[in-house]
Amino acid sequence: MSQASSSAFNTQRNRYYNPVSRIQSLIQNLDAELITLCKQCSMPKNISNSNSQYDDIISHQAGSPLKHTSLNNILSQARANQATNSSVGLAPDAHKRQLRNTYRTRVIDAYRNRRIFTVYGNYHTVRRALVRRGWLEKLPAGRHAKLQNMSEDSLLEHARRGNDYEAVVISKMINNFPSFFIWQSKAQRDLFPEVKPFRNRVRRSQFLDFSTKVGLVGCAEQERWFREDGVCGMSYPRFYRLGANSMEERAAFIEDYHQTQARCLLRYIKEHRPADMVDMEAGAVLSNTIDFALNKVKAMIRQKEHYSLDDARIKLPTPTEMIENQSFMVQSSKVLHHGSKFKINEKVMAEYSRLAAQYLDQIESLRLDYRWDGCRNLWILKPGYQSRGIGIVIRSSLDDILQWTSNNQNRKYIVQKYIERPFLIYRTKFDIRQYMLLTISDTQVTIWTYRDCYLRFSSQEFTMDDLRESIHLTNNSVQKRYKNKVNRDSRLPKNNMWSLDQFKCHLRHVGAPDGTWAKIYNGFKQNLVAVVLASLDETELVPNAFELYGCDFMLDEHFNPILIEINSTPDLSPSTEVTARICPLALKDCIRVVLDVPRSPLAATGLFERAFQVNYNVHKEMDGTRPLELNGTQMKLLDALPKLRNSPRTRLLRKFLNNVRTSTSSKFVKDKNKNASNTPAKVIVGKVGTKKLTQVGSRMLSANAKTTLNSKARENLALQYTAPK
Repeated sequence: MSQASSSAFNTQRNRYYNPVSRIQSLIQNLDAELITLCKQCSMPKNISNSNSQYDDIISHQAGSPLKHTSLNNILSQARANQATNSSVGLAPDAHKRQLRNTYRTRVIDAYRNRRIFTVYGNYHTVRRALVRRGWLEKLPAGRHAKLQNMSEDSLLEHARRGNDYEAVVISKMINNFPSFFIWQSKAQRDLFPEVKPFRNRVRRSQFLDFSTKVGLVGCAEQERWFREDGVCGMSYPRFYRLGANSMEERAAFIEDYHQTQARCLLRYIKEHRPADMVDMEAGAVLSNTIDFALNKVKAMIRQKEHYSLDDARIKLPTPTEMIENQSFMVQSSKVLHHGSKFKINEKVMAEYSRLAAQYLDQIESLRLDYRWDGCRNLWILKPGYQSRGIGIVIRSSLDDILQWTSNNQNRKYIVQKYIERPFLIYRTKFDIRQYMLLTISDTQVTIWTYRDCYLRFSSQEFTMDDLRESIHLTNNSVQKRYKNKVNRDSRLPKNNMWSLDQFKCHLRHVGAPDGTWAKIYNGFKQNLVAVVLASLDETELVPNAFELYGCDFMLDEHFNPILIEINSTPDLSPSTEVTARICPLALKDCIRVVLDVPRSPLAATGLFERAFQVNYNVHKEMDGTRPLELNGTQMKLLDALPKLRNSPRTRLLRKFLNNVRTSTSSKFVKDKNKNASNTPAKVIVGKVGTKKLTQVGSRMLSANAKTTLNSKARENLALQYTAPK
């Protein structure tokens, strides 16, 4: 070798000396360990090939021009050969024992740190979030079913870091341990309640389970006791349960239907010109129909202004009232549905129009939900315990509504007032999907709301003349069955979903006031807080329980949110570009709130924020024998006797009272009472109840008689001393 080439080689060798030497030392150490393991297993091990391979690599890298190679290539080849040595070098039994010991160590560590989880369903975002935090998965029976039927030895042969075989063999080792995080379906039985795992289910009674239509009605009835301006309050369409055992609600719905028909007629008169509604010669409707509607609305105003508990009782109509209601329904339907004319002159009609506007303004100021009504008297019927738009129909005839619910008693239908005047975007109906998270700790119930949401549009333009579900139901499960109408506005999304940023841009485009979205979002929070508070009385407050809800809202013409329904198992699949972004992010933030916040209150919560927090601390005794303790401070009733009028009888009474003295131990008792007056008194109320005073207790009371005798006792004492003998 020439001097020039030798100097070049030395320069290159000095340049890459440290990495290569480290690799050589690493290989030598690995070979030594492999030889030791082979000797322990009594298996001959030929490692000359591996040594020669490593030597070839080193010599090649040292002898070839190093400017064409990189350190990463050297390290990658070294890792590949190292993996080959570790897998091929060990005997199969030794390799299995090593893996088995490694996995068992991880399993025991996960159990001690309560990091074992089970996820039912294809919630891979939740699964990945837990694995990143060092949790081990206990697989349900349906996941990797074929691999779970294999033996542990067969799984260990194919187990590699991060593959399915490794997941299954670890799950088999965990099988006898409980899960400390469970993501399950609503109908599934709760497993391992004794360890109180993090479970995505909050159980409550059927009557106040707001994730069902029937339960939401019950919460709406209870929320008035928790309503507070600016904090909580529900804004919802009025609804009724029309089951077989709800005759009282059935009567209330019929009365509400008649009242709504009266307001619909007045609204029709208010929104049309008087000249277009009258015909003195060919008119088919008399003026007494308008008078009936005005009187009915006037009675409603009087009832709302002077509401009492007697007004809440349902009073069955008399036969005369039933005939009058039926006649009014027939005549008003001619006007509302067929455009019939009134047989009065235009001047009288103008006065009726003025009164109609006046009465409507008064009743709508008392009941804000009446503003959502139109002129059609439409009602939407929903099965009480189903979702995804199944079984929902819209009807306007009272007979049709009652007949439909009677024919479907097993589905427990509720009837809800349809919002006939919603806020539309480009003449198309939409709703807003908002997420809410409920978490329960040892002492607190926390309501979390998500600062992001998305809009779901109908595929058809909004109209009241067509009652098909493709126009009026905005559920994605319903709309995905229909194609978008050809003449629909081109500015609407083809996938029928908008993100929150797109909606905010639209609000600015239509000239909505500043702070409109903040007003809408605050309305979301107030509705959800009111619903949760109304359901707490019949909620199982189990620590570590949580649940993610999908809440559906609509907006009225003044951007006020209206709560439609709440789903306990919302669709979190990436059905569109919008949901593909927001759904995984919401699940990741959910895991942050559930797992990270209990460990560190200042942990990041993503887009979830605390909307409300309820503190509770119920101390439950196992045997129930612990008495109730009332702690307080002893109170002095009188420092001295009240002054009495100067009369012979009063002077005599005072003389006798002053002669009452304590026993010889009065001084000791007085000092004791003086010290006791400054210390808190403790009263125990238990099973024993009240007992008669003993003689010792009587003497103690007599020692303090000067400050405890009331007027009646003093009078009895005076009569005893002044009575004739």
